[in-house]
Amino acid sequence: MPTIKDIAKMAGVSHGTVSNVLNNRGNVSIEKIRAVEAAAREVGYQLNAQAKSLREGHTNTISVILPNITTTHYNKLYLGLDNLLSRQGYNVDLYTTNDQQQNELQIIQKIAANRNYAVIAVSCLEDADEYYSQLKISPEKIIFAYRHLYNARNYQTLDFRLAGKEIAQALDKKALKNVGLFTDLNQYSCTADFMQGFEQQWLSQNPDRQITHIPTSPSRSYNDAFNFFTGTPPDAIITSDIEKARYIKNANFLGNLGQAPRIYSLSDAEFIIEEQVHQYHMNYELLGKQIAEWLLNSTDDKTPPKINIQNRGFMFDHRLNAHLASRPATTLNILTLPSPSTDALKKLLPNFRHKTGIDVRLNIHPFNDIYEILTNLEHHQYYDIIRIDMAGLPWFAKSTLKPLSELGDEVYQLLSHYSQQIVKRYSQVNGQFYAIPFDPSIQMLFYRKDIFNDAKVKRMFYEQHKRELAPPATFEEFDTIARFFSRALNPQSPLEYGACASLGNTEIVASEFLLRYYSLGGRLRQEDCTLKLDPVLGAETIREYIDSLKVVKNLSATWWNESVSLFESGSVAMIIVYMNLFSHTLHSTISPLVGFDSVPDNKALIGGGSLGVSKYSQKESEAAEFFKWVFSDEIAEQIVLLGGHFRQ
Repeated sequence: MPTIKDIAKMAGVSHGTVSNVLNNRGNVSIEKIRAVEAAAREVGYQLNAQAKSLREGHTNTISVILPNITTTHYNKLYLGLDNLLSRQGYNVDLYTTNDQQQNELQIIQKIAANRNYAVIAVSCLEDADEYYSQLKISPEKIIFAYRHLYNARNYQTLDFRLAGKEIAQALDKKALKNVGLFTDLNQYSCTADFMQGFEQQWLSQNPDRQITHIPTSPSRSYNDAFNFFTGTPPDAIITSDIEKARYIKNANFLGNLGQAPRIYSLSDAEFIIEEQVHQYHMNYELLGKQIAEWLLNSTDDKTPPKINIQNRGFMFDHRLNAHLASRPATTLNILTLPSPSTDALKKLLPNFRHKTGIDVRLNIHPFNDIYEILTNLEHHQYYDIIRIDMAGLPWFAKSTLKPLSELGDEVYQLLSHYSQQIVKRYSQVNGQFYAIPFDPSIQMLFYRKDIFNDAKVKRMFYEQHKRELAPPATFEEFDTIARFFSRALNPQSPLEYGACASLGNTEIVASEFLLRYYSLGGRLRQEDCTLKLDPVLGAETIREYIDSLKVVKNLSATWWNESVSLFESGSVAMIIVYMNLFSHTLHSTISPLVGFDSVPDNKALIGGGSLGVSKYSQKESEAAEFFKWVFSDEIAEQIVLLGGHFRQ
């Protein structure tokens, strides 16, 4: 097996130099880094991460122990943990027990031989002392999820009792008498809580109601599902996870000659249609994320506060609004900009049509065209809803939009989703409320963190500029880094450009100018309340901006989408853009390589826009239905999942 000594000899460097390169320390010249990496590849050397961890006197491994990885609430808990912990440099080791105590005890012994930082377990044991007696880990960093054990010092779960109660409340409206419960074993606290919440609510309404409860283990779940159909099946069956609901569907299809029961099930927070199953949504993944956040931020061994996460409950009302459906066919015309949020909204409009019977036609126009339309709205009276930029709201609100008060209290109450500052900037003009914030945004710096963290690139930058490569804190640093990554100026750059600029639209150029102008201490509103530029700072800003254009990629695009696409393609090291125009990139393949930071000098402009109703529209009730739909939690989530930026 090749050693560090072999690499040092082949590369012609010292043992310490090899160690510095392999451990990604930046105090080595670029020539020596290349020589060491070439030698390491030649001899087939791989760094022993475990030995490195032991030498450093600690481990960055966190073990997760689950009954299995296929059941939704275990799988999502793991994803929530792993997504955050892995990004912070921790190794997450997964173990499964199949709910067998002997398996779990053997896993504990295996973990005890390592120097783990923490353990998260969904345990089938009875007493937490089995962990505390064998693991040399702070008891507070041994976290038990879902199932409470005797003597457990750190136990975190969701509100399964409330879930049972609210499912029973939903069934109260169905005039059912006999229901079935299909759950994990009673000995687990999450099952007991769910059962108690359901039974108390269900029987409190009518003590004569019947409950058939079949507790089961993972190995028997499919077989036990058929037991509900050996006689007259229940009117409804409630399952503790979506996998059991699928077993019930199979058992009903294959083993039931009678009427199919209604099926209700606990499910993940993510909305995924499951035919014939009414899903009650729980935040399993968020629980994992918040446990991970506590582990990352804990500075002592004090017992953490209980994590309190709201159940999402039942999502989406699929019933057609009878009042609206009885009216003649109606179409809402919406005027909007091209953006990721618009693209996402377009995909979801069939749901609004299904729910209300109202068609929606999106009229998508460039930024400048919308300003022209708003200036002459009397010639465009067919528009019902207008997406208006926050910068234009003070100018156009009174002349183009109806006050929200004309749309009813339910629409007005939508403003409660937002902070007072957002409402003031995106909704209110001279004390009147005209619009609901749709995609409020702010400028941010996005950069290729994989390139910024590359040891060779960092050393190359240090040798040229005598300082560390890091996200720019000032525009002087931004321009320096842009020159460094410009391959035309630096042939060794791993990317073609350091940055880019869109020059085909005066609004974009003005935005770029103001960002730099404010960074120099400039202001538009002077002390005498007049609006004007400081001539000295303005001239300096123009000089800096023009100089920057000499080293970045110049684009003739009239909007930021071409800049974002160039960054997505891997050609550009940095981009400054509004978040609402960049959000879809977070769903692309480049997402894991993207870092973000405040804009240089931290004087970001805010952007995005709001939705209001045209003063000429005669469809107030239809517009109100659209507002209630698009600003609902369910649709807001779907817009984000589809790459949009929505409701901050």
